[in-house]
This record gives sequence, structure tokens and C-alpha cells, in this order.
Amino acid sequence: MIVKKSKAANGKITWADFRDMDIPEGDTSVYELINGQIVKRSSPNSPHQRVSFKLSGHFFNYNKKKKVGEFFAAPFDVYLDEENAGIQPDLLFVSKERSFIVHDNNGIVGAPDLVVEIISKGSGDKDRAIKRDVYERFAVKEYWIVDPLYKSIEVYRMENNRYVLFSYAEDKGIITSSVLPDFKLNLKKIFE
Repeated sequence: MIVKKSKAANGKITWADFRDMDIPEGDTSVYELINGQIVKRSSPNSPHQRVSFKLSGHFFNYNKKKKVGEFFAAPFDVYLDEENAGIQPDLLFVSKERSFIVHDNNGIVGAPDLVVEIISKGSGDKDRAIKRDVYERFAVKEYWIVDPLYKSIEVYRMENNRYVLFSYAEDKGIITSSVLPDFKLNLKKIFE
């Protein structure tokens, strides 16, 4: 990978540098700019994609009835600032009240109301630490960590500018959301 512009004195790059990156032909990796650093990850694995598809279906059906906003799936860029951009959460939600952050040609410009990261091989540390810290710093109201291996979902919500565990379930338990009114999900429907 080659970045056309040089890194800043602090070793970080900006969104402009990131956009000018040359990616080798045939490279199927996903690149994100997090804290001014290029973060590379492999394409999602099969368990990840199965869970993502099932969650998307539940979100679609929920929103068809409630009409509370818009859901999006990766790849779809989220721009938070010049050093945190091109971030691609697996799934995200933007409420009707905040629809102004959805840009037809530029993805999401601002913090989504809800972000879902599904752990794949090698992404656990990034999802549980690095991305969680970024989403918390930019005040994403709710953050879900979905773990296909352990068949669990952790739902964190913002309280006093910090994430606190709001809902947790494993295998066949039920999770709820503080952002999606009356949303309940039996994990059996996601992990069976």
C-alpha cells in the first residue's frame, strides 16, 4: 500500500491522504482511517456474514413497522473527523431526527445513533478496544458487539459520556436497545 502524501510530523495521516491511497490491484482487504492510522482488515468470514445478514433482516422488519430512521450495512463510510474517517461499521442506524448526517455521495458525516460491529477472526481487539473508544469519544449513542463464536451480543449505551453495558445475552437470550423503541431480539434467531 502506498500513501501519496507524506504523514504528518506526529505520524498520522488525514482523510485527504487516506482518499489518495493507492491500493494494489486484487487487494480485497478493508481499510479504515482510525486515530490517524490506516487500519487494514481482511474481508469478513462466513459466520460474520451469516450473522450480518440475519441482523439486517431483523432491522429491516423492525423499521418497516416503526419507521424510525435508516439502517445501513458495510461497506458504507462513516466520517467523524479528519483522522477518523472511512470507518465502516458492519451495520449502523441513523434516526429520522438526525437524517441530516446521511449524505448521498459521502456516506455518514457525523456520529450514527447506533453502530454494530460483528467480530471476525482477528477483529476482536479492534472492535472491543480501538473502535469502541472511537465510537465512545464521538458519542455514538449505542454500540453493539456481536460475537458469532460465543453466540453473544453486548449492547452498550452512552451514560455520562461513557459506555455502560445496557443489555447482554448469549445463545437464546433476548437483548433490547435504548435507541430503538420497543426493539427486542431473541439471539436464537441470529445464531441458529
